[in-house]
Amino acid sequence: MLEERSLDIANFINRLNLEFNNKWGLKLELKRRREEILEHDKVEKREIKQNAAMSILNQLNLKQLLTQMFSIEEFIKQYQNLANPDKSISQEANKYILKLQQTKEAFTIAQQILDQQNIQQEYQFIACQLIYRRLKEECDITIQPYLLTLLGRPLSNIALNQVCSSFAVIIVGNSQLWKGILQELIQLMKVKMPIGIEILNQIAIQSKECHSKKEQQKLQLEFQTQESILSEIFLSLLCVQDLNIFKQTISCIESWVQFSYNLFKDSKLIQQIIVLIQHALQNNALEYSDKLFSLLYEAVAYSQYIKSPITEPIVQQNLIAMLEFIIKIYSPQISVMFASFATKFICDFYPIVQNSKYEEPVLTMMVNIVNNPQRKIVFQTFEFWSLMRQNNLLQGIGLKILQCLIDRCKVKSIKLTKQFLSGESEDENDFFTKTDCESQDYNISTSDFREHCKEIFISIYKSAEQINQTNSFFQIILSNLVITNAETSEQIIQSEAALFCLCSIIDEADFQIDNPLVLQIIQFVLQLSNSQNFEIIVKTTLQMFSGLTNQLNLNNELLLSITKYFFQYMLHPLLGSLAGIAFEQICNNGELKNQQLISDCVLFLDQHFNDFINQSQLSSFVEGILKLCYRIYSQGNIDCIIQLFNFANNQFQLFNNISLLTKQQFTYITTLIIAILTWINSNIEEISPQVKQISDLLCSSISEPLINLFKEQQGLSNNDELYQLVRMIMKVSNYQTHSQSIISLLQISFQIFYQNPIQKHQWLQLITIAIGRSSEFQFISQWAFQSSQQIHQFCIEQFKHWRDSDLMKVYVEFVKECTRYCQQTLFQSPYLFLIIEVICEAFLTLNSYEMQREILQFFKTLSQFIEKGQDYFNQIVIQIVTTLFLSISNINRAIIFQIIQILQFILKKEISSEELKELIYQTLLKSWGANKNPQQVQLVSQAIVHYLKKTGDNGLNRELKLLLQNLREMGEEEIDYMHLEMVIKQ
Repeated sequence: MLEERSLDIANFINRLNLEFNNKWGLKLELKRRREEILEHDKVEKREIKQNAAMSILNQLNLKQLLTQMFSIEEFIKQYQNLANPDKSISQEANKYILKLQQTKEAFTIAQQILDQQNIQQEYQFIACQLIYRRLKEECDITIQPYLLTLLGRPLSNIALNQVCSSFAVIIVGNSQLWKGILQELIQLMKVKMPIGIEILNQIAIQSKECHSKKEQQKLQLEFQTQESILSEIFLSLLCVQDLNIFKQTISCIESWVQFSYNLFKDSKLIQQIIVLIQHALQNNALEYSDKLFSLLYEAVAYSQYIKSPITEPIVQQNLIAMLEFIIKIYSPQISVMFASFATKFICDFYPIVQNSKYEEPVLTMMVNIVNNPQRKIVFQTFEFWSLMRQNNLLQGIGLKILQCLIDRCKVKSIKLTKQFLSGESEDENDFFTKTDCESQDYNISTSDFREHCKEIFISIYKSAEQINQTNSFFQIILSNLVITNAETSEQIIQSEAALFCLCSIIDEADFQIDNPLVLQIIQFVLQLSNSQNFEIIVKTTLQMFSGLTNQLNLNNELLLSITKYFFQYMLHPLLGSLAGIAFEQICNNGELKNQQLISDCVLFLDQHFNDFINQSQLSSFVEGILKLCYRIYSQGNIDCIIQLFNFANNQFQLFNNISLLTKQQFTYITTLIIAILTWINSNIEEISPQVKQISDLLCSSISEPLINLFKEQQGLSNNDELYQLVRMIMKVSNYQTHSQSIISLLQISFQIFYQNPIQKHQWLQLITIAIGRSSEFQFISQWAFQSSQQIHQFCIEQFKHWRDSDLMKVYVEFVKECTRYCQQTLFQSPYLFLIIEVICEAFLTLNSYEMQREILQFFKTLSQFIEKGQDYFNQIVIQIVTTLFLSISNINRAIIFQIIQILQFILKKEISSEELKELIYQTLLKSWGANKNPQQVQLVSQAIVHYLKKTGDNGLNRELKLLLQNLREMGEEEIDYMHLEMVIKQ
């Protein structure tokens, strides 16, 4: 800026010299002007200095403000507030600490806490953690000297670990420290070994967490060049005779393996680990050996050679050495960790096993592991058996492990419980008395183990199928089904486990039910006595039969026997639901057509109608019978349907003495009738006149006691089953022959709705159902015309009072059906404009997708039935279009297409395009275009009408749909006005 001023002076002088070279008087003007400019520059310099001073002062004030805001006292207070049960207080505390971590004041606060005398260990830790988290935000190397002083203080272990983590963050964040850091750590370990190991461990951890992928790759490349130093460190540390140092070292090596260290390239370290494991096993030091197995597991998991050809000789040599070592040290006393590592190693490096001299010893070892009595050890091998299945290598060995897996699937007790039925987890220690020093983390519940076993059972069966040995599979199952005494729990448990095996394969396996061995298995369970001790077997058998039902039509005798087995347990409090599901599967078998079976079902229903476990089970049972009846009926036999309908009618007549019925009887009877009428309604187009006649007789028979029931028992309006029953009668009744009953039910429905329109709004839907048939039956049309004005008036009043979206939705359904089938109830109503006005108001003011969708359906219907030239026409069109475009900004994206359809129907009524465009324009100015340029609003209005005229009957104009979507507040993209203008001009 000063240079610019100097340039101005020079130009000014030159100009004056040229113009007034010989005129002395103007030289004084030149001098005055020069002084004026110089004075201006002085003022400007002074302002710059003042601004700089003010900036420094502002910084000091900010620092003072931060110091006041972030103090030790305030930090400790907010830290304590983190545990406050009041969420608002704990959330504010969390915000405070997060904010502090983002400022350099975090270091100051942490240092002040740590420098206090006799500071509590808890505050030591949070102060060290604060430094660590601040460094994670911004890696500031200036804190490093202070961290060094902390290493010499008597801090707690967890606080020291945080200091080590902070050191690691600084090292990882500063590439100039990478080269010599390992040598420095070696020197530190000579003095403070645990601290040196922890820093080394944290360097690997922080490197893994590095946000920059590029920086992480640089770190990996750097430390791969220093692998020889790392190897020497690890070898030296593993020689230290101290359990804590050993554990810390293993953890450190694991971290480096997970980051960049290739363990299988380090022959010395592999050999050292092998020696240590041998020594630990000889001395029964399982804690040592398991730590080493865990390290090896991680080395496999993070290896770059998994399931790929190994080209490096040193790696191949080390892997083979490890494989030979695994085979060599196997014994029945192996730990879970050994089984886990061995399985992982063999699966991931299977190419060195397959077709080699090691293949048979490995298979023998894995089979032996499956024979281990501990389920948690067997479980570790499942990955191997899955691999064998994928590679089709189970032939020959699958059947060898089948019995072992069945044994491991055994449950604890023969007692059937809700927990067992639901598959809740159980502790393995409840099942096996064997104890060991392994971690409880490896325990696995029966349900989890069984779930994983299913895939293995299927694989074993399919492999047996490939070599034509499926009978051997069934024979093994059959050999487990031995119960010599109903009190022998071990035999019962063993039998159930074998049946579970068969149950597991039914959905996937392709075998015939007429196989003699399969028939023997089925006969075994069917012949068991109805004893409580056998309930766990029944549970599994019912699940098994559910999968076999598609084959039961092949053997009628077996079908009836199994169905009776279902009936035997249908009413059991715990097994009833499973029996119901199994029976439902039989009924779903489209090929099943057995009249004796249906007769048995109806007889069971008659004898045990009130004994079903719950309403849902009864409903499913009746639906199942109806499916069976329908198949027989399709062949011209309606005897079964008559039998069932007569039973239902006899039950309903008990309503004539309702005081003698229990609540359950009342519910079950209505459930029975609803199930039958629902079936009739679903098949109304296909059933014969004879069945329709029977259906009419049933509706006629139940209507009178039902109407009397409503008249006598006012409180029954709260009963959902009776509502469903009336609803189904309205749907399937022959209105011509039951006109009086229908009128009575309509009156009852309105009375119930009138008593409580908010809670009982669904009763208006029953009237709506009848309105839908008014074009067929004159008496419905007459009743609707007489009653509709009262309904309209009442619904309008209730909406204005309650403004309830559910009430409005069912009212709009009623008005829509009136528009379709009984136009005089709407267009001749004195409330016509008020009805439309209220519906439009609800659309604009109530936030309900279901209601809005129903109103748009009504608008679509209305726009088809209104007639141009009628007095109401213009006002209704204006109300519809205005409502649509007043709400366009907030409308749901999913119903945009309905708006387009409505506008299309309106255009078909020979509406002037210009008038429609102007109406849309004026409306948009009040809604979407309130803050827009009027020309843009005009353009959008023109485009909407233009697209509407171009949209054919066969579909929607994609550009119109997109344009309307973009008028919403959450529009997908900005509107391209230039494109719209071009489209209109074209």
